Amino acid sequence: MGASNTKFRFKDLYQFKGYKFCDSFVENNNILVVLKRTSKTGICPCCNKRCRYIHSRTKRKIRDLDVVDSKVYISFTSYQLDCNCGYNGYEELDFCEDYSRFTKRFEEKTVILCMKMCIKDVAKEMRIGWEATKRIDKKNAAKYVIDLEQVNPKRIGIDEIAHEKGHKYLTVVRDVDLGKVIWVGKNRRKETLDEFFKKLGIRKSWNIDVAVCDMWDPYIASIKANTNAAIVFDKFHIAKAITEAVDKVRKQEFAKADKEERINMKHKRFLILSRQKNLVSEKQEELRQLFDQNKNLFVAYLLKEQALDIFDEQRESVGLKRFKKWFKNVHDAGIEQFNEVAKRIDKYFYGIANYFIYRLTNAQSEGFNNKINIIKRRAYGFRDLEYFKLKILQSCGLKHPQNP
Repeated sequence: MGASNTKFRFKDLYQFKGYKFCDSFVENNNILVVLKRTSKTGICPCCNKRCRYIHSRTKRKIRDLDVVDSKVYISFTSYQLDCNCGYNGYEELDFCEDYSRFTKRFEEKTVILCMKMCIKDVAKEMRIGWEATKRIDKKNAAKYVIDLEQVNPKRIGIDEIAHEKGHKYLTVVRDVDLGKVIWVGKNRRKETLDEFFKKLGIRKSWNIDVAVCDMWDPYIASIKANTNAAIVFDKFHIAKAITEAVDKVRKQEFAKADKEERINMKHKRFLILSRQKNLVSEKQEELRQLFDQNKNLFVAYLLKEQALDIFDEQRESVGLKRFKKWFKNVHDAGIEQFNEVAKRIDKYFYGIANYFIYRLTNAQSEGFNNKINIIKRRAYGFRDLEYFKLKILQSCGLKHPQNP
């Protein structure tokens, strides 16, 4: 393709509504662009009419995107209007916001970089302070997410993630069908989830059909109080509780074993907690040799495999019958650790039974948790919790069509 005949002019970069390029200077290795107003009046942002009454004139100097290695500043005059419609305030500018020290395009680039880099690196790239970078990102992050007024979830997943040491959690709610995070709240109490349903609204809350969560009583109480949803307990949390019981049995048997048995049991934790169907023949043989020496560990392993196999059952009636049989096997085995797990599963069995109807899990939430942890590590932790919540929604939530 041939070269375009359009001639590039530096001043074309600084043509904004209501202003025109006047002059430019080099000042301390920085470029200063001076803009001149095209009208002595201003447009009222309230009634959109021209206002002849100027309350005050303010000389402003703001930072714009760099040109090569030079910082660029824009100098202009803005008006504070006193309109007949009753509005008294600054006029609306298309290239910067009130009281901002940066142009909109400068802030937009900063926000985009903050999605991919830590604040420290963005501040270095944009050549501004760390605090200024954070203020820009926090102010603009909300523009990239959709609030609860614009969603109408039918199936939700609820999970928690630690945001700080000392059992400090965030509650993360996602729309299962959209596959996006729609809300983040502080703590994991009943009141936390109640706040979500309050913001969502009574009508939308009662339209929720299914809620997936772990066996956490505050979440369950809030779901029952605010919705008519069927509660499904995440099978992965149940599987985790069962494998933890096997691990407790392993530790107990290791403590009782003699020196020779301990040598044989060492470095077998991964094997014992793995599913048999996922092990190669050599590893299965290692397990058989171990179980020949320890009957309790063998029984615990069989109970674990039986329980996890049930979740692969496609028919609801058969799955429920197999669980009842599993409860009997646990009782007959008499292993204390499994008796505790069986009691817990029996208490929440209604949510486990719903799994065979709806086939939903919180696996997607675990994926989001990994992403959230990356955001946290990239920033070396967040002291500003509201900012952290915004970053989660910005990264894992729904985005405005104009801000993909």
